[in-house]
Amino acid sequence: MTSREILLFDVGGVLADWDGITPLVTLTNGRLSREEARRFWLEFAPLDPFETGRASVDGFLEAAVESLSLEMTPEAFGQHYAKWVKGLYPGTLELLERIDPRFYRAILSNNNPLHWDVIQKTGLEAAFDAVFLSHEIGYRKPDPRAWHHVLEALGCRPDQITFLDDNPECIEAARALGMHSHLVKGKEALERCLGDEGYLRQ
Repeated sequence: MTSREILLFDVGGVLADWDGITPLVTLTNGRLSREEARRFWLEFAPLDPFETGRASVDGFLEAAVESLSLEMTPEAFGQHYAKWVKGLYPGTLELLERIDPRFYRAILSNNNPLHWDVIQKTGLEAAFDAVFLSHEIGYRKPDPRAWHHVLEALGCRPDQITFLDDNPECIEAARALGMHSHLVKGKEALERCLGDEGYLRQ
């Protein structure tokens, strides 16, 4: 149980650069527009069980290749897919070091084994007190159960949490649970938010 104020971060789009749209347009040789590629990830049913630990990597890759009618093996698609996480935004680790130590730092991220393996190699995890990943806890944002898992694990109240995400739906879901929430996209926006809200060391 913690009585400290908690900063709860999303990863993709907040701390790390991830693009699942441009590479998908390229892989489909332009058969999908950018909007169609964006909607594919919203509507692709196998993504939810994959990112909540209920489906295997192989099963997800096979389903994606079939659904997209790609002329490549699931293994080859998996190599492409893993590279869609481009790493942390420059200066992210240094920014996290500037957060006042009074604040407890945690991650709540919709993720999967392929992408988290890339993120782990950046050293990001060491900058946090707790990490909650959808494929490990069994729930994806904006499912309220994802935040309820965090609240139970940390033994805290919703109003102790400030949540930072790049997805408006997730922001609204967190606010509905009583959490302070900020929509941020990228390192510069995150730095402005943390500074304006008084979370950085003076």
